[in-house]
Amino acid sequence: MPRYTALLRSVRLVRNPADDGVGVMGLTDRKGESLYAFREIPCDIGGRGFLVHRIGLEQLYHVRIHGDKESTCECMGYLSHGRCRHIFALQALLHESQL
Repeated sequence: MPRYTALLRSVRLVRNPADDGVGVMGLTDRKGESLYAFREIPCDIGGRGFLVHRIGLEQLYHVRIHGDKESTCECMGYLSHGRCRHIFALQALLHESQL
């Protein structure tokens, strides 16, 4: 599978969501690789909405992808810094037409 890299992060599509709507992506950064299950959900305010769940933990985030400046996430990284790994990963997969 292709891997997309920016700075010290990379993402790979582990399981394509085309079959049943549930995909899995591997996100690698300085802390190692984490696996996330995701499902696209309706987004009434523009862009594309996703539920993202870190496999093995109870973390579940709502992520909205809407260009570079209007994408949002509920995670602490986004709330603290205005950017996060979840947005990066989904944008990279969308950019490469993987989703």
